[in-house]
Amino acid sequence: MIQIKYPFVLIVLLLPYLIYYFWPLREPNRKPIQLPSIPLVKNRSPRISLVLVGICVLSYICLALAACRPVFIGSPVLVKKDSYNIMVAVDVSPSMDMNDMVHHGIRTTRMDVLKEELKDFAASRKEDGFGLIVFADKAFVMSPVTHDHRLYSQFVDELATNLAGNLTSLGDAVILAGQTLASEKNANNVLILLTDGRDTSSRISADDAVTFALNNGMKIYTVGYGAMNNLVTEQMDTEMLQKLAEETGGRFFRATDPESLSQAYYNISASEPRLTSERYFQQVHELYYIPLLLSLLLSFAAAYLMRRHYE
Repeated sequence: MIQIKYPFVLIVLLLPYLIYYFWPLREPNRKPIQLPSIPLVKNRSPRISLVLVGICVLSYICLALAACRPVFIGSPVLVKKDSYNIMVAVDVSPSMDMNDMVHHGIRTTRMDVLKEELKDFAASRKEDGFGLIVFADKAFVMSPVTHDHRLYSQFVDELATNLAGNLTSLGDAVILAGQTLASEKNANNVLILLTDGRDTSSRISADDAVTFALNNGMKIYTVGYGAMNNLVTEQMDTEMLQKLAEETGGRFFRATDPESLSQAYYNISASEPRLTSERYFQQVHELYYIPLLLSLLLSFAAAYLMRRHYE
């Protein structure tokens, strides 16, 4: 779409007419002295005069159009859509290989169910960015935040219990997630932390982890994962998980089977509704140089015809 920034400049097109109408040429009172020794200017082609006038008029119109600053405004392009950065921290200690889940009538491991639910959750939030942290003896970033959900799903498929050792550094995972999300410079940062045990190797206390999360604007949802039995209950530090979630504005969920794990992710998604505000950009191309160039070319043509027309 072409727009004119300064349309009022077009009033200059009336200027030659106003000068001609209100300031007419006057006949000279005295006749000029004719010297017979000086030859008169010869007009080779009378039709060229009309062409010359037309070229001058067009040159003036082009000059006025250039002064109006015409621009071409492109179609709106979506450059940013507000979204969440969701970092998922997964406990990959050996206990995640326990075969205590029944999915679609088949007994399977906690890790296999978790992988499927993580991919389904990301697929339900296509506008958001997802990242992946794994932790056991130590915590490390397996996938930075990305909006390429296919790439994220590939990293989820690579989850295994032999990636980071045998212990559980839950506090370290919170600190690493906060540092990673802070580098993304997004106001909507969420951490989903899933574990089936308690912190056994971090040097970070629950209070320090909460303080760090609050200082970095990170909301934490925690999921205590594992079948309902005495062994899991004894190993899981539900008090710390509840503290991390509630004091950062999130929630704690207890997932004992695939259905309750899926429900936990559904509740998390419902607690963080999709953001709808969008930002668009329209590229603006200046066009003033086109009529300006035409005006210059017409001026050169007029000068050439005048030189050839009058000798």
